[in-house]
Formats: sequence, structure tokens, C-alpha cells
Amino acid sequence: MNNNQIQQEISIIKKMIEKTKRETAESGHFFIAIGIFSAAATFAIGMLEFYNLHNLVLPTLIIAVVACGLIGYLTVTSKEKKEKLTSYPKTIFYNMMLACGIPGLMVMFLYPLLKVYPWNLIPALVPLIMGIIVFSAGVIFELRYVKWCSLVWWAGALIMALTKSQFRFLIMIAIIIFGWVLPGFILNKQYKNRINE
Repeated sequence: MNNNQIQQEISIIKKMIEKTKRETAESGHFFIAIGIFSAAATFAIGMLEFYNLHNLVLPTLIIAVVACGLIGYLTVTSKEKKEKLTSYPKTIFYNMMLACGIPGLMVMFLYPLLKVYPWNLIPALVPLIMGIIVFSAGVIFELRYVKWCSLVWWAGALIMALTKSQFRFLIMIAIIIFGWVLPGFILNKQYKNRINE
């Protein structure tokens, strides 16, 4: 191997390291953007239920899920078009999101439509899947604080299962903030720390 080949390989390694740093921040933005929108959608759904506008809850939930998917897609693809290198952690993370997203849609829409269980169980079941996503993100990005945020989702699932109040949407908003938005800020902080290093 000559000097020119060594320099090229070092350049590729440097690009991969820089890309991984940027991807950590992108993932943070992914969590924050989807989290803030989800919290707002949860508030809207809670208000619809509070004012007995139950016929609008399902359409609002569908719109919220589609919008979150679009936000995630735009966050992911906006940078990928410019970059030619894809890191292995990022590939794993997005494939894991897809693997959890499909069962999540089944839990949110398919099973209630098939009358496997009532619609009001969705807030107790979806956090179980969200906890898996957050825990896996913590493992993939090697951030134990993000892994700990998954406990918010699992504890939240239990609280939602035991709570019958019409204000339980406020509990779900707190779960989203501490279990989804907070990991986004942690990922962004990790990115800044790596830049400083």
C-alpha cells in the first residue's frame, strides 16, 4: 500500500467520523421535531375527547401519525441526498425504527379496527413500543442516558393502563416530553461534546 492509498483511506475514515457526529445531531433533531409535534397532537386529541368530539379523534390520530412519518422522512432524507457515505449505526437505527413502526401501526389502528381490544387501550400499548425504540437508540448511539429515558415510556404505559381520568392525555404529553424530546436534546448535546473533542 503506497502513501497515496493510505491518505485516501485516512480521508474516508475522517469523513465517516464526521458523518457519524452529524448523524447524532440529525437523530436529535428527529426526536425533537417528532416529539414536539406528537405532544401538540396529543393535546389536540385530548381536547377533542374532553369536548366529546369523539368522531374527530381517529381522523386527527391518522393525520398526526402521517405527519410524524413525513417529519421523520424529511429529517432523514434531507441530509442523505447530499452525503454518499452512510454509517452503520444510522442504518441500524432507521431499520429498527421501521421494524418497530409497523407493529406500532398495527397496535394503533389494525387491532382496534378488528375489535381485538378497545381504542382506549392504545395509550397503554403504544408506549411499550416507543420504549423499545428509545432504548435501542441509546444502545446504538452508546448513550446510557437515552437508554434510561426508555423507562419513562414503560412506566408511562403502566400509568396509562391504570388511569381512567379524562385528563390522562396530560400524562401522555409528559411521557412524550421526558421520553422522546429529552433524548433528542441528549443526542444533540452528545454531538456538541464530540465537536468540542
